[in-house]
Amino acid sequence: MRRRRSIHVAEQMREVEECEAWSGQRPVEWLMAHTHVSRRWCLIHATHMTPVETLALAASGAVAGLCPTTEADLGDGLFPAEDYLSEAGRFGIGSDCHTLVSATDELRMLEYGQRLTLRRRNVLRPGNVASVGRGLYTASVDGGAQALGRPIGRLSPGYRADLVVLDGSHPLLLGKCDDDIFDTYVFSGGPGLVRDVYVGGCRLVEGKRHIHRDSIARRFQEAMSEI
Repeated sequence: MRRRRSIHVAEQMREVEECEAWSGQRPVEWLMAHTHVSRRWCLIHATHMTPVETLALAASGAVAGLCPTTEADLGDGLFPAEDYLSEAGRFGIGSDCHTLVSATDELRMLEYGQRLTLRRRNVLRPGNVASVGRGLYTASVDGGAQALGRPIGRLSPGYRADLVVLDGSHPLLLGKCDDDIFDTYVFSGGPGLVRDVYVGGCRLVEGKRHIHRDSIARRFQEAMSEI
């Protein structure tokens, strides 16, 4: 397996200004000029980019590692998602400061930030699919798998059985099918809709309860008491 590379870049404007003062170039601009950024790279945040930088990052095939709730919590700014995705840019999502750890909250914040800025709905539809929820979820899974260099994100031979099973009996999902399920999961239900979680084929969350919940809670309480 070829080595993967990740770097925090252009998260805040002060970083951009200091990089320009040091090198005469912006962070992403400097990185593109001095390093062979390719599909093996993941640029964390990349919040502040010019249109030229945005196009260059998308064309490189690298993944933009976005942390929308972190970037909102810190007041970093908004990633140029619409322009980036219009150029088939690849992205994954995650939590950097751990103020909130939820894939659906990250995706919802990503879309809502664009809506607030552009003052229109249904902005981000990677792959030009009809469902914003499906487009964002599947694109982020594909980008995350690329950034990690791991065979995950699909039901196919040779891929890890990392699965999230939603609770079909939940009131928010009653009568829903196909894209409606994705949109409800991302924009309405979030983690509360998750019933089971499998990691590498092993069920670790069953009936909305982690199989080691009691021991985890006990160790957490002990650690907090020591602190």
